[in-house]
Amino acid sequence: MISLPGSGSELFNARALLLGADRLRLFHWHKGALSDCGVIEANARARADFKSYLAARPGEPVYLLADMAEEEFRPETVPHVAGADRKALIGRRQARLFGPAARVYAERQGRERGGRRDDRLLFMALSGRGVIEPWVELLLAHKAPLKGILSTPAVLQSFVGTLPDISDHALLVTLQSVSGWRQTFFINGALKASRLGRALRPGDPPAAAALLAEIEQFRRYLSSLRLMPEGRPLDVYVLADRALQRALERERPPDIRLHCLDIARLERRRDIKSRQATPCCDQLLLWHLFRTRPANRYATAAERRYARLGTARRAIHAGGVFLLLCGLIYSGLSIINGLGYRQAAAGLANQADRYRAAREEASQRLPETALPPAAIGAAVATAAGLRQYRATPREALALLGGALERFPNIRPLTIAWAHGPDTDAPGAADEAGADGPPRYQQSVTLNARIEPFAGDYRAAIARVREFARALRAPARVHAVEIQSLPLDLSPEAVLQGNGGAAAGAAPFALKALIRAD
Repeated sequence: MISLPGSGSELFNARALLLGADRLRLFHWHKGALSDCGVIEANARARADFKSYLAARPGEPVYLLADMAEEEFRPETVPHVAGADRKALIGRRQARLFGPAARVYAERQGRERGGRRDDRLLFMALSGRGVIEPWVELLLAHKAPLKGILSTPAVLQSFVGTLPDISDHALLVTLQSVSGWRQTFFINGALKASRLGRALRPGDPPAAAALLAEIEQFRRYLSSLRLMPEGRPLDVYVLADRALQRALERERPPDIRLHCLDIARLERRRDIKSRQATPCCDQLLLWHLFRTRPANRYATAAERRYARLGTARRAIHAGGVFLLLCGLIYSGLSIINGLGYRQAAAGLANQADRYRAAREEASQRLPETALPPAAIGAAVATAAGLRQYRATPREALALLGGALERFPNIRPLTIAWAHGPDTDAPGAADEAGADGPPRYQQSVTLNARIEPFAGDYRAAIARVREFARALRAPARVHAVEIQSLPLDLSPEAVLQGNGGAAAGAAPFALKALIRAD
């Protein structure tokens, strides 16, 4: 009869089937507590009870832990390759060693030290398909999520690392209620060989002598495989109760170092509430399995499809919850920001009301005027324009003075300065666009004469033109226009005079345009 512990969330529940050759034991894990649900025999009535159990609780994940004599171990070396080549190489080696019907798992255990440094692999195969298949078919028929098919040596490989002071060459002896004594050999924590011995039936007395005989036989087998150094005693770790420990101590052989590990003490360290009276370590192994959750070894992808669907379902649920939380957080932040914007808008509205009231109060204090508001605005704009485009003749006079310093015989008579648009001046069309307003610029008009003047008008005209070029040299000067020369050379002018008369002055006038800023 199967005893069921309290149900609960699928996330905190799991099951494990410890499978032997003719029976299995069901364990249940609920929120960190392990429960032994009883033994299921390989008969019709027990299978009917198991079907009812699966129908009542189909969604909890299941681990199948096989402990059978039909498990083989083959160490092999293969070339060190990766990717698809490695997978194909291992697949061919598996088919050659065990055939296509066996469940095979290959574990990499390092590389060779010399030569090509090939990979060292340990091939493990479960060939007892007639024992495993009926239970797997029942699980698939009820859509139970099979997490994986493992073997007892696979769990012992990770369990041996939790034991204190384990030798580098260690033989671990354990007793399972569904199968019997199992001897598992490790080198530096790596699984090398395992063997299932005599089965223990309920009511059988612990036979220490028979167990030591099986250990001695397995020790010779290890020596034949050259797994044990010559002349070194074998360290044997036996998980047993105190009665079996005392019996083993009395019959200790000389060629082994026997280490008895008390199961009750190990279970108390792990807070396991044991109800077994036999020296079996079922609960200890299953507690370790549920705590470590090792990866699948022998189950096919089709057999694990419901477990993958359950994982995907939980991932989708977790993603939905995460998105919901993100949406709630974003909505909360948006609400907080909205309240902040609302308060800021209320503050701005109050500030606008205060400014409006202050403007109305100031407008009431202003004196009455006959000018309309538009005229006042135009006056303000004009004043702003005057402030923007104000200018002084300082720059223009500085440019003119710099040119006059190089021509000491030019005496200025009058200087006129102006600031404003001058579209009639040479080059003014370049400064003002055809459609845009004219650019403001400065203009300087100079009336001067050449002193002393000896009557050489040709030299005087050349001097004036040289002065105009010197005044045009700075980059800020846009154009220089000579308005009059010492001698009028136009066709309309009338030349007259007396060749014997004294030379007079040589007046001229010119205008310079200075670019705007």
